[in-house]
Amino acid sequence: MSIHNYLLSGHHFKKAKQLTVDARNEQAGNSDQLFMQAYNRFSSISESYSGYADALYYWGLALLHQAKTKPSEEAIKIFEEAITKFSSCKAISPEHLGAAIDGGVALLGLAASKKVALEHELYQKAKESFEAAENIQAGSASYNLACIYALQNKGGACLQALENAREHGLVPSEQDIRNDDDLQNIKNLPWFAEYLSSLAVEKEGKSDTTEVEEKKKEEESE
Repeated sequence: MSIHNYLLSGHHFKKAKQLTVDARNEQAGNSDQLFMQAYNRFSSISESYSGYADALYYWGLALLHQAKTKPSEEAIKIFEEAITKFSSCKAISPEHLGAAIDGGVALLGLAASKKVALEHELYQKAKESFEAAENIQAGSASYNLACIYALQNKGGACLQALENAREHGLVPSEQDIRNDDDLQNIKNLPWFAEYLSSLAVEKEGKSDTTEVEEKKKEEESE
């Protein structure tokens, strides 16, 4: 690969990522054009480019973000394209954590858009993708697995996954968990309120510790 083509691919990659950010920040009616511009940039990146696996990942991520803005009928094709990009990324870089996690998210999005039963293979594939992410980095997809278990009414497995996410410092905020529709099936279980309360207490404790450390630093600098 020539230096010129390498630099050109790098330029296309950088521009595509910025266009994706712009598209996400744009009003819904104008974002599609920016997404298409991003996809054109991604498609111009040479397969010989050293960052091609990452380019495929960010291409899939852009498609995933766009799919989430669409009605189910329109979202299906976009989710499928995103899944293809994530799969291509993993074929080049099997240990790509982002592709494993977001590939699972795209599979869940496709399952929801198609309104398939919880026993459908899409849910199983999403679970396998999250498990692959866990093998790459422990805790990285524990919360995603908790969501699947909640959808399947597996309360015990859901709690275990949530605790694993917390153990690795990768659990969302209390409010985000409370508002997550994927957890709807387990929100009335006795342990759910206790879990949220423990998160609040834990957050307050960390906040107090941070304040003490900051005061100590101020005193030492005087």
